[in-house]
Amino acid sequence: MSKLLVRIISAAVVFLFSQTVIVTAQEAARNFEPVAAEFENSCASCHGEDGKGAGFLTRVFRGVDPGDLTQLAANNDGQFPSDKVFQVIDGRAEVAAHGDRKMPVWGDRYWERSMTEYGPDELNRQRARSRVLELVYYLQSIQE
Repeated sequence: MSKLLVRIISAAVVFLFSQTVIVTAQEAARNFEPVAAEFENSCASCHGEDGKGAGFLTRVFRGVDPGDLTQLAANNDGQFPSDKVFQVIDGRAEVAAHGDRKMPVWGDRYWERSMTEYGPDELNRQRARSRVLELVYYLQSIQE
């Protein structure tokens, strides 16, 4: 086969592959739905399966009101406060308006889990951030 024909076939294969990847990525983005798994694993024990604040640990930690997470937008003039929710869940930055911190610092926990699972790695910060963002996205989806 001539070199020109090999180049044309190679270019066609690369073009077809790139189109498949683009379509697959677009389809995945269009079909991305919030998943409750991270919430159930990390939050439901205090906030309840439905996010309304009646988790089983509220019987252990008497006097601690985890709050109704389905009302975050309603309590913020109808706008979901995604930045503040991220900061509160992540917990590594001080959120003065939040008051005393009774909630775990999930950013540190997720970071430590990534370090344990993957070792020292430049992606651990993104892994921890992704888990927090997954929770923020899920909480946004359960607003009433």
